Amino acid sequence: MSSEKMTNKPLGDWQYLGREIWRRTWQPFKNVPFVFYVVLAIICLGGLGIWVEVIKSQLGQSADRSGLLTALSTFFPALIGSASLQLILTSTGNSDKVLVSFSLLACFLSFFGVVLITVFFPVHPGWSLGAAIWFGIFAVWFWWFTNGDELTYQNAPIDAAAGGSTTRSVKGNLNDFKVD
Repeated sequence: MSSEKMTNKPLGDWQYLGREIWRRTWQPFKNVPFVFYVVLAIICLGGLGIWVEVIKSQLGQSADRSGLLTALSTFFPALIGSASLQLILTSTGNSDKVLVSFSLLACFLSFFGVVLITVFFPVHPGWSLGAAIWFGIFAVWFWWFTNGDELTYQNAPIDAAAGGSTTRSVKGNLNDFKVD
């Protein structure tokens, strides 16, 4: 039994946010379709510009890291921005102001991060590239956090609308049933 039920005290906002971050971070690992979607669609295809720049640098075609920084600096704000708006729309419908606030914070940090990274890249290219990589990792996690509960990505069993398994035998008989 949870401590919330034992004391009949509702969770505070910070406790609720912490619990949601923990739950939404670890629970989606159980859903194989979701994990494959994140790896294939978000990381591989969504990050295609990043992978092109990494491969170019590995093949010696580009010694300049500005292409990689540009790819990272467009990837993470787009992913965080879209996931943030999705979380805001979902959370607003549920009257969940804590997750709306968390989403707005993530969106603000993304905007602030891309501005700082762009401004400081000429002076500190290594630090800027490192920050862009960390923002990219945060962006993938934030998308994961936002979409981990979505039924679209879960492998749920299909049951009949009336309830029960669709493989069980139907009660009654169809002897007097006629089709015209």
